[in-house]
Amino acid sequence: MYFQNLPQQVWLIVMALVCGFAFWRGRRPEWIAAGACILAWALTPLAQNSRNWFDPQWGVFAVDLALLMVLAWLALTTDRTWLLFASAFQLLAVIIHLAILVDPSVTPMPYRQGLVIWSYLVIASLGVGVWLEWRRTLADPPSD
Repeated sequence: MYFQNLPQQVWLIVMALVCGFAFWRGRRPEWIAAGACILAWALTPLAQNSRNWFDPQWGVFAVDLALLMVLAWLALTTDRTWLLFASAFQLLAVIIHLAILVDPSVTPMPYRQGLVIWSYLVIASLGVGVWLEWRRTLADPPSD
């Protein structure tokens, strides 16, 4: 389910490190994004139809769409540039879901690999965003 093979284990380690870094050194937007990514990771296996990857994954599509909405909301309401990239990558993940609706000949492997690629880029955006925010606060500490 979550840790069956090496790619899933690598994803868990990468996500845990980046989200842990976000909770440690980020601020409110990074915390919300990290929490949303963790929630999406936890819900995805519960939402997927693992018996038939040839059909659209409506549950996974809903989870990815919800994550897109959170990231887009943060991008529109905060001053974090990294959220524009994270939102764009998540939008591409949602478009991958739409591709299988438009063209049923899309096979499961490219469908799944496309989702993985964009997921890694969303997490990479979060990691870069946390790092930039951390460096910014080191240079100019907040005056609370």
